[in-house]
Amino acid sequence: MPPMSFINLEYHGVHTMEPEGFSCAVFRWDEGNRILPIWISQDDADLIQAQDAGYSPRRPGPHDLLADTLTRFTPGVVSLKIVSHFEGVFMAAIVTPEGEEVDARPCDVILLSRIMEIPIAVDEEVLQQTSIFITDEDLEAYFGITVDRAPTSTFDAPESASGDAQADADFEQLMQSLGVSESDLLSSPDTSEEEDSPDIDDDGDGN
Repeated sequence: MPPMSFINLEYHGVHTMEPEGFSCAVFRWDEGNRILPIWISQDDADLIQAQDAGYSPRRPGPHDLLADTLTRFTPGVVSLKIVSHFEGVFMAAIVTPEGEEVDARPCDVILLSRIMEIPIAVDEEVLQQTSIFITDEDLEAYFGITVDRAPTSTFDAPESASGDAQADADFEQLMQSLGVSESDLLSSPDTSEEEDSPDIDDDGDGN
C-alpha cells in the first residue's frame, strides 16, 4: 500500500451558514481552486472563533493544556492531520515526531492548530473526494475570501464561471448543502430558502 500524501491547507475561519445557522470551518486548497468545509457544532465554533479573535482565558482550558503538554514533553513539533473520511465524517489525528498517531476529532485538531500555529494537513485522496471547486467570485461572495491572482488574458476567459460543467455542478451541490437554493445561486446568497440541512455530529465521534 503506497504511503499517504498530505497537503497543507489554508485556514479561512469559521463561517455561519444561513438560514439554518450551522457552522463550518473552511479550508482552501489553492491547487484546482477548491475548498474543504468541515461542519462543526456551535460550541466548537465558539471556541475556535474565540481563539481566532485572540481571546486568552484566565486559566488554561483543555486544549490549552494539551497544547502545552505536547510542546513541553514531545520533542520537536507534532503534525495535525485529517487522515480519512467515512460516511460524511472526517477522522483526524495528532501525530508525534516518532510517527505515532492519536485519534482526535477534527474540531479538536482545528483548535489545536490555531493555538499551536501549526497548519492542518489533509490526505490528498480525502481532498480529491471531499473538496469542492469554487470560483474566486463565489469564494468572495459567500465566504468573504479574496484571492489575488495574475490577470487573465481575454482569450483565456472560460465560457462559464468555472469553465467546467462538472465543477459548476459540484459548487451548486455545495451551496444546496449549505441551505442555499438554486434560485439563490442565480440571485443573492442572502435570500436563500430553507433546504434540508446537513447533519452535524454532536456525539463527539466526528466533526
